[in-house]
Amino acid sequence: MRNLKQTLLAGAIGGSLLAVGVAQVFSFDFGDDNDYHPYWAGAPAYGPPPGYYLPPRLPSYERNRLRSTRQSMMDDHRDALNELSAMLYGGKGFDRSKAVQLARRIEAGSGVTLARNFHPGSIVTRGSRALPSVISNQQAFKANAEALRTAAGALAQALAKKPPKDTAIYLPRADAPFDCEKDDQACSKVAVDPSVWEKFNNLLATCDACHTGFRGFGWW
Repeated sequence: MRNLKQTLLAGAIGGSLLAVGVAQVFSFDFGDDNDYHPYWAGAPAYGPPPGYYLPPRLPSYERNRLRSTRQSMMDDHRDALNELSAMLYGGKGFDRSKAVQLARRIEAGSGVTLARNFHPGSIVTRGSRALPSVISNQQAFKANAEALRTAAGALAQALAKKPPKDTAIYLPRADAPFDCEKDDQACSKVAVDPSVWEKFNNLLATCDACHTGFRGFGWW
């Protein structure tokens, strides 16, 4: 009887250990950053900087999904701005329809569409450059996102204008070498409204203002 009890006890202990092992294998926690916090987030010797409050974090999958989505949108904005800059400052020929499309692309990825990817529970995660000020000053952050949308829309409208000849600034047409005769200046030039440069610089300034207050070096 004693041997039977020992056998049953050993079996119960072995079963418990096996259950714990299986639970760990199928927990889907393959070394992610669920336990990662910056040095001031919850460590006993530190406290968060004044004015910062860290809400409960989302599960790692959601944090990484939101971080990846917003960074992809930012990369798209950067690429669009670089292409617009090349068109407006002589790096490449000007294509009105393409330029309007690029500005509208930034507009579509701004405002609420951008801000909703900055869930407070996804800010402090590896690879993110968003500062906790996104959490502590959400109204200002959302206002910046909306200002970006407005600035991009204003640029798109200015790019779409065909101004009078006496006020226009003429840029080389992108497809002129293929569609225009060598000496056909009317065909090889595109009339652009002078306000385009002001609108473009305002869009850049809006980006910089938001980055100054809400983007850091990243959580690593």
